[in-house]
Amino acid sequence: MIVTIHRGTHEIGGSCLELESQGSRIVVDIGMPLVDETGGRFDKKRYKNLSGPELVDRKVLPDIRGFYAWDREGKPIDGLFISHSHSDHYGFYGYLRDDLQYYLGEGTRRIIDLNGRVFGSRKPISNYNTIRSGSPFKVWGFTVTPYLMDHSAFDAYAFLIEAEGRKLLYSGDFREHGRKKEAFRWFLRNVPRDVDALLLEGTMVGQPRRAAQKEEDVEGEIAKVLRDVAGIVFIMMSAHNIDRIVSVYRAVLPLNRSFVVDVYTASVLSTLGDLGRIPDPLKGFEKLKVFYPLFLSKKLGTINKEEFLFRFKARKVTRQEIGQHPEKYIMLVRPTMLADLRRIEGLDGATVVYSMWQGYLEEEKMKRFVKFTEEKNMKMISIHTGGHADINTLKKVVDTVRPKRIIPIHTFKPDFYDNLFPNVRHVSDREKIDL
Repeated sequence: MIVTIHRGTHEIGGSCLELESQGSRIVVDIGMPLVDETGGRFDKKRYKNLSGPELVDRKVLPDIRGFYAWDREGKPIDGLFISHSHSDHYGFYGYLRDDLQYYLGEGTRRIIDLNGRVFGSRKPISNYNTIRSGSPFKVWGFTVTPYLMDHSAFDAYAFLIEAEGRKLLYSGDFREHGRKKEAFRWFLRNVPRDVDALLLEGTMVGQPRRAAQKEEDVEGEIAKVLRDVAGIVFIMMSAHNIDRIVSVYRAVLPLNRSFVVDVYTASVLSTLGDLGRIPDPLKGFEKLKVFYPLFLSKKLGTINKEEFLFRFKARKVTRQEIGQHPEKYIMLVRPTMLADLRRIEGLDGATVVYSMWQGYLEEEKMKRFVKFTEEKNMKMISIHTGGHADINTLKKVVDTVRPKRIIPIHTFKPDFYDNLFPNVRHVSDREKIDL
């Protein structure tokens, strides 16, 4: 079995690996980078005028034959596996052939398709196979077993891939301090031991070594803010962080407040609503209200997606209602909603809970939002826990799996692995590894 990590051996984001065995090839993830060649934030707008082959030449897209829409002559790959619905793991799928077979979780597929419909990036995935945790299946020369993992994405998987008597475990992105910790424990009980290679994500490798805060503790801190603050509370968070949405909703339940989400977040919740215990504005979660931001509403109208604008009208809350009774709400906001916030009365001195990665604060759009909060004399506090494993959790995986070699992936600090784990093998992007 030949393994090629096209991107991820020395960076977080842009994950993509290719595996080959006896003429069969599969790819795991086709992510968009988080950083560019200078180490700054990756901006896809810089490359919008380049053709697909030019993007391959510039090493923005990985060089994989039989993979892209413009490469129709060669044999297509035998399967594309998507570990979860964060763009750094699937974001380049719009360049791919339409005859590829996808293997992914149901929740992951729904989110990718929703994003394609709302933002016009691509038609829904048609050739797909729904994977189930712990259930192995064959794709030509490979046997693949997915394992549901605890992560800030709702439906995230690790993959055990077997071929030619060899076993490779791709950890994907994971943690054990979220609301799916039992999935991680089940993984530890059931994953095979003594695998030939463990591709281990290391987002937190090289960061200060402290235990990650539990999601339940985040919920408690948010609840305390809601009890202590008299006026409106804003929260900046990802619409895809379902654990965090559950935390906020649980925090408002005993209080005289409602949780206001924008129409896109409401669509995410409704899309996933039957796959778990998720607040869904269409299914009786009375303290969940829906706001229609100017920017997003205009965009949806422009691309003829008006059904989104009317779907949640029974739960709609207006700027006027928020301004009249700001003390009744905690409201999810993002930088594109500045025009809406400037039209709401009574926001001076409000509280903003920042519940995202600190690195986003360096983006220009976020700086404009922070400037607005300062103009309004708002208080910004950080309450957050990340989506990735701390060092102790990484060690639990290594101690359980007992891999013959550990290959760093999804990390800016591969050299730090040597101080943490045995049997580390360092590789470079695009290097072929013979297991």
